[in-house]
Amino acid sequence: MNPEYTEMIAAIAIGVLSAIFLSAFIVLILICRRQKLYYKSKLCENDDFSTRPEVMLIEPEKPEILLNEVTLNPNLEQILTDEQWVDDATGLIPHCLSILKTCRFLTERLTALAMRPMNSNGTGLSQIIDCAKRISSRVDDVVRSMYPPLDPRLLEARTAALTLAVTQLALITRYECGQKEKNLSWIDKSLAQMDGHVLVLREAALTQEASNKIQNATNTLLA
Repeated sequence: MNPEYTEMIAAIAIGVLSAIFLSAFIVLILICRRQKLYYKSKLCENDDFSTRPEVMLIEPEKPEILLNEVTLNPNLEQILTDEQWVDDATGLIPHCLSILKTCRFLTERLTALAMRPMNSNGTGLSQIIDCAKRISSRVDDVVRSMYPPLDPRLLEARTAALTLAVTQLALITRYECGQKEKNLSWIDKSLAQMDGHVLVLREAALTQEASNKIQNATNTLLA
């Protein structure tokens, strides 16, 4: 075979292979650039989606707002000043009223204390909100038990539950705010007042229970 012809074929083959290699390299570069642009656009989409305000269709309420909305019985003031309690012959209603007044005083001051900016803490505020909600239902229970017919045992049980709920609120608030608030002696003083009234109701409940036992024993003997 003619050497010149052989060299020409080799040159053509090398040229074809070079063209194929160069084309493949260009295609690879284009694919890499396209993939890079695709991932970059997806990343920008995700960032925009997470920062757009319309994405948060239901924005969680701040604990401070929820705490500010926690209120006791809206008719509590009217209940406390109702003249019908003047005719109470048992002597137990004034103690219930005093417990309710102290409860309102403590709940309002403790929640206000927790809402101060320097005392704000997400977890602590959530616990305080839960306690305040329980106090609201306990107040309703006490109010319902104050209407005739009076049962000293029921009064004692419900006022004790209310006092326990207020005490829990006080403990959590003291823990959250105690390092930043220096004078919190009013908390202990108010809780002691509530405990004193609950003690009177407990004694009345024990007396009622003993009286019922005597009455039942008497009825049994007479039967």
